[in-house]
Amino acid sequence: MGIKLIIDGTEIEAAEGQTILEASLGAGVYIPHLCYHPDLPSFKDVSPVDVCYQGLEQFHPDPLGKEYEGCGLCLVEIQDKTEPVLSCVTHVEKGMEVVTSSAQLDVLRKENLASLFSQHPHACLTCAQKEGCSLTQCSTNVPENERCCPLFDVCELRKVAEYVGIKEDITRYVPQNLYCEEDKPLFIRDYNFCVGCLRCVRACGDIVGAKALGYVVNDEKVIVGTTGPSYDDAGCRFCGVCVEVCPTGALRDKDLKPGDKKEALIPCMGNCPVGMEIPSYVTAIAQGKYDEARNIIKESVPFALSLGYICPHPCETECRRGELNQAVAICHLKRFALEADGSKNDVH
Repeated sequence: MGIKLIIDGTEIEAAEGQTILEASLGAGVYIPHLCYHPDLPSFKDVSPVDVCYQGLEQFHPDPLGKEYEGCGLCLVEIQDKTEPVLSCVTHVEKGMEVVTSSAQLDVLRKENLASLFSQHPHACLTCAQKEGCSLTQCSTNVPENERCCPLFDVCELRKVAEYVGIKEDITRYVPQNLYCEEDKPLFIRDYNFCVGCLRCVRACGDIVGAKALGYVVNDEKVIVGTTGPSYDDAGCRFCGVCVEVCPTGALRDKDLKPGDKKEALIPCMGNCPVGMEIPSYVTAIAQGKYDEARNIIKESVPFALSLGYICPHPCETECRRGELNQAVAICHLKRFALEADGSKNDVH
């Protein structure tokens, strides 16, 4: 039996353990959000690090030990509660009555959005001529570093902002001239577009297990960076998962082409005849979770162990790691995982 609650006057049924945001989205009721991502754990599950780097510059947490408190865009009102709550971390309860839209929520969301835009150029979003703009020449002569990020037409932050609405008196963005790394292979890391949502941090730590990215709260500001002076020092695997979940232009793939984003960012899967979840089982192997890796592999193909010996591994031809040094030995890893239980028998 599910949990019945009321959202905007309509009764819905949610699964036990779901958050209000998950239940609402599942019922087709949109609540604006940015730090939430369906494939990532809650921001509550990640803690600040002792030090993070943007290039060679070090950032340490404030002595008060503050933590990230969410983007604040998914606020909702609950009957009998005096203050709005974050729907992404508040779990559903039987009989709960939720309001997702009100004058109070509208004001609070715009305030929180304005706070995000203090860290992100946004002049294009307030421009009366933004529709159809080429984004290369500005008719109002706004400096390029005050406009918007290069992902303007597909920027997730822009889409949320257009739903929430921007305050008429929003403060003009002041360029911060933060560190930008463009000379490395695969992707661009530009901290001038980072809004501190921690998506990349959670993806790197919880999905990939690399923990190459971290954050601190310094002078009331969330600062994201690498956990070492460079991506190599931090243990980055250059897998591109952080790029896939970034909602702004802070992380951009160098070779992203029109079409399916996942296929472009994870070409090994795109070149696999069965579309096997290669990053998932390679990560599981790296973490010593051989049973999990075997299950992932066997979900895609029968006679998995035999395939580990005869597969021509076209995935390795497209492996992006080859742009750094050499391709990951995907086929050998698959065979290793399947043999790790000591059995030579294929399991369907």
